[in-house]
Amino acid sequence: LNSDSKDFFNYPEYISLDSYINKIVHQNDKKAQIINFNINYINDHLAKTIVKIYAKMIFNYTTSLKNRGSNPFNLIIEEAHRYVNDDIDNNVLGYNIFERIAKEGRKYGILLGLISQRPSEISETTLSQCNNFLIFKMTHPKDVNYIKNVVPFITDESVDKMKSVLPGNAIAFGNAFKMPLLIKFDYPDPAPRSENCNLGRIWFN
Repeated sequence: LNSDSKDFFNYPEYISLDSYINKIVHQNDKKAQIINFNINYINDHLAKTIVKIYAKMIFNYTTSLKNRGSNPFNLIIEEAHRYVNDDIDNNVLGYNIFERIAKEGRKYGILLGLISQRPSEISETTLSQCNNFLIFKMTHPKDVNYIKNVVPFITDESVDKMKSVLPGNAIAFGNAFKMPLLIKFDYPDPAPRSENCNLGRIWFN
C-alpha cells in the first residue's frame, strides 16, 4: 500500500462484482468487444497476481450467472509463460485459476487463449486442455519436445514443420480444423513497432 503500485488497491467506494464487471465491459452505455489491459510496466510478481485475480473475478462472475453462458468472455493472455505456470497458488487464490478455467470454463462461457514464445514454461495441465493451436516457428528443443508430448493430435510431420515455418506463417490444428493446415497471415497495416533494434546502424552511424 506504500509502494508505487498502491493505486491498484485504491477504490473510492465499495462495488459489487457484477457492477465492476459491467463497468469494465461497458463504455458510454455501449458494450465493448475488446478490452486491453496493458501491464508491461508492472513488475512480474504484481503483474502475475493481477492477471490471476482478474481471471478469478471473471470466472466467478460467469459461474454465478443464472442463465449459464449468457455473457461469454474470451481471455487472451499475451506472454502467457509469465502468468500461466505450474503453481498451486495457495498464498494467492488457493488453486491454479487457469487450470480451472481450462478444464471447466467452456460450459460457463469463459474461454482461454494463450500466446507465448516459451510454451515449455506454461502449465502442462492448462496446455493439455487447449483444443486448437496456431504454432509459429519453434526451434528450441525443450519447447519442441514439450509441444510434442503435451499437445494432443500432433503428428511427427507437424513437429518437423515447426522448425522451418517462415515468418508470418503458422501450423494450425485442433478441433476447429479437419486436418493440420499451413496458414499464411496478412501483415498488419500499419505494422506494429516490433522490429529488432538495428545495433549496427545505430552504433556505427
